[in-house]
Amino acid sequence: MLFLEPMSEPTHSRPEDKVIEAFVMYLAGKLYPGLQVIEWPDKNNTRTPDIDALAETADKRVAIEHTSADSLPDQRLHNDRFMEAIGYLEEELKGRINYRLRVTIPFGTVPTGIPWNGVRDRLRSWILHDVPHLPYDEIMHNISVEGVPFLLTVQKSISNTHGLFLARSVIEDTDFPQRLQSQIDRKALKLAKYRDSCDLLILLIENDDIANMNRGIMINAVEAAYCQYLPSGLDRIWYADSSIPESTQFWNITPASRATMIAMNAMEEIERPPE
Repeated sequence: MLFLEPMSEPTHSRPEDKVIEAFVMYLAGKLYPGLQVIEWPDKNNTRTPDIDALAETADKRVAIEHTSADSLPDQRLHNDRFMEAIGYLEEELKGRINYRLRVTIPFGTVPTGIPWNGVRDRLRSWILHDVPHLPYDEIMHNISVEGVPFLLTVQKSISNTHGLFLARSVIEDTDFPQRLQSQIDRKALKLAKYRDSCDLLILLIENDDIANMNRGIMINAVEAAYCQYLPSGLDRIWYADSSIPESTQFWNITPASRATMIAMNAMEEIERPPE
């Protein structure tokens, strides 16, 4: 196979480019020595959607498509709403609260079309003026604050770590395997175009949710969706755990690859991934 010189470094205009490059470096160190990104088709193809990256060794060409999977339905949309609504109060109120205040909001209850400056003002005022009079250590549910369009669960406690800590309560999402399968099937169609020109077609599924996602959940979801075989546009499915951005971890979650691997814990598997 013709060996192409690596292209210049990508501009990293998208966060996923850094994840893909880290993944390729990981594969080069563990499975495919010399593997390097040679092209970013989706950036170069201005006519139609394309895969994210092509990588090569001296004798192997690999097509890579990246996707981000939400642990919960429309999670990134709700995350954006949450941060716009009240998320920045954590940083703003540092040093102004001499106890630990945990405020929990039900996931998915932050509405759209609200003037959030006014909501933040009311919540800030409530935290600074009303919360000091609340009892310590008692968990209080369904707290209503005038002008705040969702209910709160509040716990005020004595701790060495002072400040406001915002959280969202969630219910178990039993539809995750179905949602993930639909997403994988769509991505496999893009990769299938490279079946004749590449030796390996890889889908890299990223998730950064430290609270609601882990390697086991992702493995089980893929096995539930593809208990017999993968879509024709896929050879491997890998999971990128980017919950700690400076230390993204990668696992091969392809059912066929895992079926013959020896028993290992998660950290051992990172060092000796199945092919």
